[in-house]
Amino acid sequence: MFKVAALLLLCAADSLETCSGGGSCVESVTSDRILLQTAASPTKIALSEETISTTPEIERKPEEVQSVNMSECQLDDFARPDLCPELCPYAAEMKAEFCHFRCVKKEECGLLGTVENATIPDEKLMVCRHCEVEGCKKCVPATPGAEGEKYETCEVCMPGYSLTEEGECAMDGLGVFIAIGVVSAILTVLIIAWYVSVRNKTRVNPDGVEHGLRCRDAMRLSAPGGSDPYPLNTNMMTANVAGPGVMAFFRYQGALITWASVLLAVWLGIVFATSTDLLVLGTLSAESPQLLCAVIRWGHNRQMELIWTKVTWLTFAYVFSFVGAIVYGIHTSKMFANVHSDYPTMPSFVAKLDGLPTFSGRDPVEEKLKASVKAATGIDPVGVSVAWDYSAKQQEVSHLIEAEIEDATGESHVAGEAPEPGCLGKFEETITGKVLNAWHVHLDSHHHMNAQEIKTMLTNMQTAHSAYVVFPSQEARSQALAAAAGGVNVDGTVCKLLPSSYAPEGLFWQNMHVTPEMRRSSYAMSTLNLLLSCCAWTVLLYMPYAMYMSSFSYANGDEPGEFSEGLFIGLVVGSQFGLFAVSSMGAKKCAFHSEDEMQKCYTVFYNSALILNLVMDIGLQTYLSYLQMVGVGAHVADGRLLGSLDSLQEIFESYPVQKSVGKLLFTYCWPCTFLVPFLGEPFGMQWLPWHMGQILVGNDKRIQGENAEKSLELGEMEQGRYADCLFNMVLVCCIPFISPGYLAMTFGALIISHVYLYVYDQCKILRYVRKFNFSGPEVHYLGMQLFAIPCAILAAALVFKANQMSADAEVLGSGYLQGYQVGAACFGAMLVHFIIHLTVLDYVVKPYEMSGKAGNHTYAEAARTQAATFFSTNPIHCLRSKYVLNHSPPQFPYAAGKEKLMKTNPQIGAFYVAEKSM
Repeated sequence: MFKVAALLLLCAADSLETCSGGGSCVESVTSDRILLQTAASPTKIALSEETISTTPEIERKPEEVQSVNMSECQLDDFARPDLCPELCPYAAEMKAEFCHFRCVKKEECGLLGTVENATIPDEKLMVCRHCEVEGCKKCVPATPGAEGEKYETCEVCMPGYSLTEEGECAMDGLGVFIAIGVVSAILTVLIIAWYVSVRNKTRVNPDGVEHGLRCRDAMRLSAPGGSDPYPLNTNMMTANVAGPGVMAFFRYQGALITWASVLLAVWLGIVFATSTDLLVLGTLSAESPQLLCAVIRWGHNRQMELIWTKVTWLTFAYVFSFVGAIVYGIHTSKMFANVHSDYPTMPSFVAKLDGLPTFSGRDPVEEKLKASVKAATGIDPVGVSVAWDYSAKQQEVSHLIEAEIEDATGESHVAGEAPEPGCLGKFEETITGKVLNAWHVHLDSHHHMNAQEIKTMLTNMQTAHSAYVVFPSQEARSQALAAAAGGVNVDGTVCKLLPSSYAPEGLFWQNMHVTPEMRRSSYAMSTLNLLLSCCAWTVLLYMPYAMYMSSFSYANGDEPGEFSEGLFIGLVVGSQFGLFAVSSMGAKKCAFHSEDEMQKCYTVFYNSALILNLVMDIGLQTYLSYLQMVGVGAHVADGRLLGSLDSLQEIFESYPVQKSVGKLLFTYCWPCTFLVPFLGEPFGMQWLPWHMGQILVGNDKRIQGENAEKSLELGEMEQGRYADCLFNMVLVCCIPFISPGYLAMTFGALIISHVYLYVYDQCKILRYVRKFNFSGPEVHYLGMQLFAIPCAILAAALVFKANQMSADAEVLGSGYLQGYQVGAACFGAMLVHFIIHLTVLDYVVKPYEMSGKAGNHTYAEAARTQAATFFSTNPIHCLRSKYVLNHSPPQFPYAAGKEKLMKTNPQIGAFYVAEKSM
């Protein structure tokens, strides 16, 4: 990342040097400033060394304290650390000496050997400054000693601005921003008006609301042996509330908090054992050129004196992170193995039969596959849940499953007239309809298929290429997998019998017909859409933002303010929400067979897009910051102008750039990434749907039964938090590249953010999501693999800072490795670590997942208390059980909160005993 940012800096430096040489840059830069800029090339080194040798070191931190020594009015000082005395209160930069300032009176600005163009006495900063008119290309300052309020006027404005009669520059595109603001305001007012309209309607359907809320409560995870939810203080790392995947999910977050806390504690220990200056290096503000020079001089010297502390900490951080990741991986992998052995999870009884030939719905597929498995393994399965291709009948199958549940509960759609629209008329009706449609609430009547039509539809279907074989015990499953190592012969086709770790609730039966070959095109299209989204975001939003920022005449000291920083925060947060939506849609478009596979794809998509976005954001902001510092004549510690540096390594190692990038990265972390995106999640994902569901159901008598449940149902649990954790760790591992002042603040912000997320996720799982089960280790294992990225960044930072420590403290870029050697070494360290990290995970950590012995539980025992099985979650299996296989009673489809409707039939593998009968 830093190489890309530095590359942009070098491009900017080259362009500025070309500009100064050709005379086509900002015309307000005076000839003496151009001479200074030009003089700071090869011959400047001798001058810098002479200056350094005759200038005393700054012994204290620069502070904005006014000097009381009146004799300083006759002197010019290098990087003076305090403000000028009252007799001569304005600091004016000397014309012929880099970073030297003389204290002058108001009328002496631009005289006495100071920079001639800096004639404006700034009473706020107490400096003699250049002309500053916003959006100005050619600014004309007042003559030295001039009186009056109008010290500066503009002759030529920057592109996008027009010159006014008062000599100011007015933004031409302001109307576009106003139009966007007006449209946004109108939409906001309309949404509020819609809410007020539906909120104030008479509540005519209290029964529907009560039914929906009752079903909502029944959907929650409940403690074994009852319907009460788990206590909120449940230890989610050790309690198996929804499978070992949930335990690993919280252990991962707990490990992140522990990792950050240990690294922060070690850093603070180093700080208090050496110098507390490490807490402020790179963070001290300086509004005036005088104080900026002092800050840079002091900051560079102290940073080089204390750089060994950063190298020491990075050495510990890298070793601790890598070793800790492996130890954590082994411990968590053992946990997965032990849970699958000790607890009778559904996947521990199941094997996947893959590579099936195509069968028709008229064939006795289930019995044929049972016979084939028994012949290959010698074990008689409990049953086989076959995957079917019903991609063309998804809507019909969904309606049929809903009808089965409604018939069992005695519920039905209530016909009637739609409620009268409020004062907004058709607009209100349209918005309400879109909301209900998003909740899959169907108020229009649809054709109800009879038994013969259903049977015809089912018999005309064809199988997909896989089926899930359920064995009578965990030990029988292990024996079958060993016996069928050579495959299972099904009608002359050798099929593979493979272990499966996916929970039945997480299977997407509607996608089972999608093969890896079919998915490749979807994956490629989703990747392309993600890249196009990043490009579109850059072109449509970041580029206009960059143009707006470039309208500031950096060469005249005209700097962006708080509005620009707020705009940057909005862009970062908005991009993250946009990339989340595109990544989520892309993962769904790939049509994976399970929730775990989809979450893995989403995590890869989202993190890749975020890292790309990070490079663009920080690169853009660093480039603009560089222009700003060059424009105001910022110097490096040895007195040279920042704009005169022509080495990529020198630019990035210079204290002004280190300080600037540090501030940008910290702003990107906090509040842009660590805080803002998560603050609205409880409101938008939990409270708002619950609140609006009660309002809309209460307003419409037609919303009853299943529709009322859909309107008020709990959300689904996802494992996308791994992506958030990983990106946040990537961000904090970039901080060590820059000045150390932001290190403690960033790690502290990370800890606060993820403690909040841990508590929020615990409350969400125990109260605000429907029943689920994460039994597979795949998403968690991907999280462990991707943690190699933060570790690799730490390795690169260690190489970078160690090389900087080997340099002469007074000479930028003089380390053992110079130029592109530094970038190559950092990239090489990252690559080597990444390979080693993944290799250790695959050959040392992963085998522990299979280290557990097969348990002695039986399927009948486990299925008595678990309603979600590979039979009950397969919609076609449930329909075939009733309409084709004529089971009595048939397999009832699983629905969270409706477990009491399940009926026992051991002959078909339906062992669940409803709570009312227990």
